[in-house]
Amino acid sequence: MTAPTIRSSIVLLLGLAASGALAGEKEILFERIASGLAYGVSDDGAIVVGGYDSGGGFIWTPQSSTDIGGTAAIAASGDGSLIVGDLLDGSGNSAGRHEAGDGWIAFGGLGSSGCDSSLSSAYDITSDGQRCVGLGWDGCSAGAFLWTRNEGMRALPQLGPFSSRADTISGDGTVIGGWDEASNGGRRAAAWQETPGGADWEETLVLAGTSGNTEGYGEVNGSNGDGSILVGSAQGSSDSTSGAFVLREDDGLQLLGLLPTAAVATGGALDVTEDGRVVVGFQREGFGGAQVFTATYWSAKTGLVALKDHLNELGAGIPAGFTLAAAMSMSDDGRVICGWGYEGLFFFQEAWVVVLPDGPDACPADFNGDGVVDGADLNTLLGAWGTLAPEFDLTGDGRIDGADLLELLSAWGPCA
Repeated sequence: MTAPTIRSSIVLLLGLAASGALAGEKEILFERIASGLAYGVSDDGAIVVGGYDSGGGFIWTPQSSTDIGGTAAIAASGDGSLIVGDLLDGSGNSAGRHEAGDGWIAFGGLGSSGCDSSLSSAYDITSDGQRCVGLGWDGCSAGAFLWTRNEGMRALPQLGPFSSRADTISGDGTVIGGWDEASNGGRRAAAWQETPGGADWEETLVLAGTSGNTEGYGEVNGSNGDGSILVGSAQGSSDSTSGAFVLREDDGLQLLGLLPTAAVATGGALDVTEDGRVVVGFQREGFGGAQVFTATYWSAKTGLVALKDHLNELGAGIPAGFTLAAAMSMSDDGRVICGWGYEGLFFFQEAWVVVLPDGPDACPADFNGDGVVDGADLNTLLGAWGTLAPEFDLTGDGRIDGADLLELLSAWGPCA
């Protein structure tokens, strides 16, 4: 369907769209939940997991908080029934998996011994909870691992001569992201793709050859359900080639960069919604005890902004003296976000959670951000017709077409 043909069909549909009722204003929940860090949110947003600064893992829901032992809870399966984290095993500090009623299973290390008391550290878990990833030790050699209940610990292949680490695994367990050290010790953003039949894994340095970053320095920190969207941090030769990035299978690399600052800064993306419309992460400025942290938020509408500023504009009421330092994880729809922050010095960390009454982009068809879905947004959509631009893909099906037009018309009028 061509744009002129679409325009000639719009008048009839507008009358139907304008009659739709919109939800009223709702409150946002912001809660400082523990002294420690909140690391992970289940896919469905039902639970948040983390670790106390005094040691021990916890599960948080809006109704209660439960201690589950170990030393920290790091990530949760899709429904929150299985949790990967760290614990003190009889042989040392180990990654492990927790299941309600059965407690913890320790993974151990990649070899017959670890490095002193270090055996492994957990970083992520699949939606079904059957695959876990992280960093494992074989003696004092560290490498990315994949764990399954049937096969136990398995070292992932490595391109560099030193260490590697797996920071994230896609919900379906087919794509793993992390870093692989170069010969100079620099971390290079890496992804492992499961080969057909699941017999092995193939590693790629996903930022190698990009502008200002030919070696591909950085990390992959998060992914969506099938691994078609990866997010992380780039460490290029300048601020313009560094900071948060999104790598989409269909559309390639998008560098989100850094927040404006006069200080030396590093930062990156830590998680992404299932449809790729929202990315959260962190920025760090300064050195040593003078460091300052800022949790970050990105959408096509807002660009890269400070998460606290964005949430307070929505009415979250986060106190002026409390710093959101890093947004560590969020639910697939972006309604539940967790992380850590501080009041005063960053050494005194507090876990926090935000629950939005609607998705973070509750009015996605308002492309220009003026609070109304109207002719200006319609013209923007028609200008993108037939492209693969994700910021205009209202249905998330990978293309801009009639289905997106119907979504826009159904949202016609003032945003809630």
